[in-house]
Amino acid sequence: MSETLNLFFPQWQGSGRWELYDGAGLLYDALHTKIPLIQIPTASTYSLTTRQNILGYSQISSQLADACRVIKTHNPQQIVTIGGDCGVEIAPVSFLHQTYQRDLAIIWLDAHGDLNTPSSSPSAHFHGMPLRVLFGEGDSGIVEQAFSVIDPSQVLIVGAREFDPPERDFIQQKGMELFSAQTINNESHNRIFSSLQSAGFSKLYVHLDLDVIDPREFPHVACPTPHGVRLDALKSLLMNLRKNFQIVGVSVLEFLPADAQNAGVLEVLKLLESVLPLRYRNPS
Repeated sequence: MSETLNLFFPQWQGSGRWELYDGAGLLYDALHTKIPLIQIPTASTYSLTTRQNILGYSQISSQLADACRVIKTHNPQQIVTIGGDCGVEIAPVSFLHQTYQRDLAIIWLDAHGDLNTPSSSPSAHFHGMPLRVLFGEGDSGIVEQAFSVIDPSQVLIVGAREFDPPERDFIQQKGMELFSAQTINNESHNRIFSSLQSAGFSKLYVHLDLDVIDPREFPHVACPTPHGVRLDALKSLLMNLRKNFQIVGVSVLEFLPADAQNAGVLEVLKLLESVLPLRYRNPS
C-alpha cells in the first residue's frame, strides 16, 4: 500500500456548474508544486445529456471508473481529494471503507444532505446524490462501481440546513445523526466526539463541501446557503477532530470563486491544513 494518494478530481458535471472546474483548477495551481497530485481526467466541454435522471450521466460514470482504477492501482492508506463537485466522493470513500470497514466514520460537512436518488431528485444533479449512492442506493450502473457499501450509522451529517422532503424521510427512517451549524458555532464538540467514541470509530473521513460555511464569511461556493458555520468554528472543529482521531481521508469540494479569488484559495488551504497537514515536497 502507498501511504497517501492526493487526487485532483475537478468533476463539475454533478452540479451542472462548469465554474467548479475552474475553481478546482485554482486550488490545483496553489498546490501542485508543493504536493504530488494525481489528476482524474475530466471532460471540460459543456455538453451534457440527462440519462437515468442524472445530468451528465455518461461523463460522471466514466470519470468514476477512472477514479476507481487510479485508487486501486495506488492502494493508499489515506486519500486527499481536491474537487470538483460532491459526486467525486464515491470512489475515495467506498475504497477507504473497504480498507477500514466499521472502524471508519464519515463526517459529512455540508449545507445539504446529498441523500437524493435519481427518482427523488428535483434537479437531476448528481452532487445531491453521492451519500445515498454510498449507502448502495440509486442508479445501479453507478452504485456497482463503488468499492463497498457503507451503513448510515457510520455517517454524521454536520452543518446541514437544507433538505428535500425525501431526504428528511430517509434520515428519520435510518435514525441518522445530525449536528447543526449552531452546534459547531458554539463549539459544542463533545456530542460529536461522544457519538464517535461510543460507536468505536477510530478513523475518520472528512467530507468538506465548502457551502457548509456561512456565505457571509465565505461566498465562494456553488450553492450558498444562509446560517452556516463560521470559519473560525469550522477550523476549531477540524483541528479537534485531528487531535482526537486518525484522519484517513479528506476532501475539499464545490469551490466556486467569487471576486476575491486569492483570498478564497488561501482560506481553503488553511482549512485543509487544519484537518490534515500536507506533506510538502522537498524544495529542489
